[in-house]
Amino acid sequence: MPAELVIESRIDQVACARQWLSEQARAAGVPERQIQELGLVVSEACANVIKHAYRGELGHQITLRLDIDQAKVVLSIRDCGAPFDPDSYVPPDLDQPREGGYGIFIMRSLMDEVHYDTSCNCGTTLTLVKYRAAPTAGERQGEGTSQRGAT
Repeated sequence: MPAELVIESRIDQVACARQWLSEQARAAGVPERQIQELGLVVSEACANVIKHAYRGELGHQITLRLDIDQAKVVLSIRDCGAPFDPDSYVPPDLDQPREGGYGIFIMRSLMDEVHYDTSCNCGTTLTLVKYRAAPTAGERQGEGTSQRGAT
């Protein structure tokens, strides 16, 4: 059964989201390494929503939905801020380190699937998938962009 958490667009709420996700994943028997990866990813994703979608404004909602089954962990993060255009993303140059700009790179590196849905009237739903075991060729769909919610 999916779990849901709504946090406010404040940076101190990111730790609450990370703790909630960790507790849910532990209760479902997700391996500790994957819990750590999920914690990093939820921190990066929520920070990006606060900084970019809501432009640092307080008082907005971020809705997290977590669905864990035997095969995978699916985390969806929904905001109603400025929509994210994944086609505009430029990966960081790892040979030229800089402060910031690694959130999407980290998410794509640690998750098995990363999808953006901007089909609603406003905002973005980011869906992150982590397989609990190595995915088969037919299961792994990779990264995608969704305008209608299906990738």
